[in-house]
Amino acid sequence: MTTPTEKELSNVKFALEKLWELDENRLEPGVDYALNLTLARGRNDNTSKKLFQFVDGKVGKLPTYQFFYHLLDNYIPQTGIPEEVDNHELKENQAFIKACLQTSPMIYTYNYLKAKNKFTGNLAEFEKQLLKIWFDLYKREGTDDSSAFEHVFIGEVRDGEAKAFHNWVTFYFYEKAGKIDYEGVVLNKKSKNNQEPDPNSHVISIRFTFEGAKKPFSTSFVGTSPEFELSMYTLLFYINRQDTRVTLDDVDLNIKVYPFFEKGGDGTRLIGSAFPMIVNN
Repeated sequence: MTTPTEKELSNVKFALEKLWELDENRLEPGVDYALNLTLARGRNDNTSKKLFQFVDGKVGKLPTYQFFYHLLDNYIPQTGIPEEVDNHELKENQAFIKACLQTSPMIYTYNYLKAKNKFTGNLAEFEKQLLKIWFDLYKREGTDDSSAFEHVFIGEVRDGEAKAFHNWVTFYFYEKAGKIDYEGVVLNKKSKNNQEPDPNSHVISIRFTFEGAKKPFSTSFVGTSPEFELSMYTLLFYINRQDTRVTLDDVDLNIKVYPFFEKGGDGTRLIGSAFPMIVNN
């Protein structure tokens, strides 16, 4: 089940489809959560409602979600301010990665990278590499002010603008805390079809404000597990794919994984950003 086939090894889009199939902790829209899909029109806030109408409480009992929650208050949103990681936070990072490595998507990713000779170590060494590529601090605007995990999964603020914020669990957490003002769903102007948001889709594009910092357009998966997204972006990073076209849940996507090279660094390739884009053919 977690051993990649020759078909998946020869074409990464089939590997991503397999990861989707393996996401056992993905939530079901309308059952485990419901969204308020008000359309964003014009420049002003069009809704006083929150994006999430409800999320089933069972989510907090799933190990990877539970450990993910623990990471959400470990970061300073503003770039340029050094992050300080204490021993407690280091242990939280480790607990999250360990929990992900107990799941089918991450085990599949490990087996896939081994089969492709993109990673040659054992599972314990893979755990160390996951901690390194996702949680090692690097310079985005100031020394040690960012990391791949913070940018991709948490979000940052730079020059008064919200950056990234591509994870739905983080959005839900911030929305409950009153830190995010949801302004509605954004549809692609070039699309001739699907001009009404689909409440059952696992991918949405929205507009919002985080503590006064505007984000005019942000696309995220919704209901997917933390391990699914971590596995997918890790796999694509290791095989050096910046653009990967795939159809998941009947939505045509381009999965973007941008590399990042720290200014003044040693030339190590890092993860700068990662997120889905809806493709309108």
